[in-house]
Amino acid sequence: MASSDEDLLNGITVLTPTLLTTLEAFEQVQRNMHPNRIDQLAEFINPFEANLKHAFEEFKDLQFPEHIEKFGKHLKEASTYALRACNGITDSQGDTWAAMKAMRAHSRAQEKLYPIASILKPISQYFLEMYARENSELLGKLAQERPGAEVGLLNANNSRETRGGFSLYIPEYLDPEESHPLVIALHGGTGHGADFVWAWLREARTRGFILMAPTSQGDTWALMEEDIDLPVLVQEIEFIANLTNVDRDHILLTGMSDGGTYSLLAGLQAESPFTHLAPFSGVLHPEITMSGNIVHARDKPIYLVHGTQDWMFPVETAQMAEAELIAAGANLTCRIIEGLSHTYARTENPALLDWFLE
Repeated sequence: MASSDEDLLNGITVLTPTLLTTLEAFEQVQRNMHPNRIDQLAEFINPFEANLKHAFEEFKDLQFPEHIEKFGKHLKEASTYALRACNGITDSQGDTWAAMKAMRAHSRAQEKLYPIASILKPISQYFLEMYARENSELLGKLAQERPGAEVGLLNANNSRETRGGFSLYIPEYLDPEESHPLVIALHGGTGHGADFVWAWLREARTRGFILMAPTSQGDTWALMEEDIDLPVLVQEIEFIANLTNVDRDHILLTGMSDGGTYSLLAGLQAESPFTHLAPFSGVLHPEITMSGNIVHARDKPIYLVHGTQDWMFPVETAQMAEAELIAAGANLTCRIIEGLSHTYARTENPALLDWFLE
């Protein structure tokens, strides 16, 4: 039997803001992730986990009537993954691998939540940049239904059991007659596009650009042997261009860690379709110089981001890349971020997009 309307309303009213607050707090965990900081991050996220656990205890046994059953299911699944993300930190005992799994659970929580963003205003606001959360015109456009339109979050052979596909986000309100910038965001080693898309969806939804998060053919991008990824990326761009109107003068290739390294490797080639490059926490692959492809850096807009506390690729690697790219004539912006570890600096997205879209 379905729970009473009053119980359902109370449950939703309590759980939703608690869940959203926890998800946003977890973004601070991701931003500050470092093997030496896990205990501190566990202490930080612990009260948010406790609050969500309490709210979920009251909510999880509620029975939703059939016409809103899917809504209740999405909230329950999002909360379950959010709690799993928190627990991956609070119960990690300093295990870096457990902490990395927690990051993926955070992505899945957002994935479960997004399908009901058009139903509840606070959820829709969560998936917008902070400055736009009270933009009633934008919120109204996002709430409108467009039956049959190829918009929203789409999946092209990109289930987590497969590799080589891509996740695609086309903002629900885009005018198909106008061309729109395309951002291609590459995950790190052993990552997956279905997870990394959430590092960029909020910005795409706010600013109205097309977002693609591909998954590498192998466990990571083709950094050592034959490049099996670039031909597929080019084909995927053409597929998207046939689906919607892509601004060919604004195609950004960005990525984190191995994805950042590969963005330079793929972007600095003679026939590269990428107009702008933005490597995060990667390195300048030696093959770029050995092959002579460094010449393609001349006048190329590149936005390089690295942290002073990167434990995988020390900041000196970014400084060497900066010197080599400047010598090659790149139109380089270099952002060395104090205190940033080997983790995705999502807080840099707005400045990067201002640079890209100017």
